[in-house]
Amino acid sequence: MENFYINDRIVPLAKDPDALVLHPHTQRTGGNTMRRIVLAKVYGPEHIYSRMYRKEPVVWRKITDAELTGVRAFADHFDFRDNPKVTRPLLPVAILRHPVYRAVSLYHFVRRKKTHKHHALARDNGLENFYAAASQQWPRYYSNLQCRRICGIDDARMALETLDAKFLGAGFTEQLHEFVGALGGLLGWPKIDVREAEPDAERYEPQITPSFRETVLADNAEDMVLYETMRKGPPYTLALRTPRDEARTLVNRARQWAKVVMGK
Repeated sequence: MENFYINDRIVPLAKDPDALVLHPHTQRTGGNTMRRIVLAKVYGPEHIYSRMYRKEPVVWRKITDAELTGVRAFADHFDFRDNPKVTRPLLPVAILRHPVYRAVSLYHFVRRKKTHKHHALARDNGLENFYAAASQQWPRYYSNLQCRRICGIDDARMALETLDAKFLGAGFTEQLHEFVGALGGLLGWPKIDVREAEPDAERYEPQITPSFRETVLADNAEDMVLYETMRKGPPYTLALRTPRDEARTLVNRARQWAKVVMGK
């Protein structure tokens, strides 16, 4: 089982002193740790572009080279896409988590965070009832978000192709320390101790019923394919899926192309 992925075709860009590290953060996968414990410590918070450090941040798709002057990393909740207004070399990195464990972690996070839009729902309900209601109200937040952060759409094949073509690497929440070490070796970072929590299975399996697992996996089928493919290791590709799935990918490619043409 792979503990991280480094893209050899993007590695040469890591030597460029003007390269910009990008982290499209999927909530509850370790993005806060990546921003706060890793990037902010390496470069300083003043050189990280994030809503956590800026009063009125500009979203990735609208930001320009001028607004990124002095910035070494862009880390926020956004879907990766090409931005013609940013001409610097880009070093996108992703962190992936098993979709079922991400769903459980989201529940506990929302219960703790009183300002979250679903806090009352989590406070007043158990895991399974909460997920059923919350995922209906806000499906984008709970379903296939990991694929969309990487390629802008909930399609595992397109996410894998985007990782192969444009991302410096991908790590996993449970082995984040190892991924950070690999990135540090490429980018000249000092050694960083990313303390890892108790394994997801040990923390969360007692809370997961068969029906909850089935529901989450059905809602996150593309994220699960992405996660399993990256975990298996090279060649990081998918065999042909059902004609319906392959046709869906063709439609998704057309939609993404249209967005680029329309400049959305």
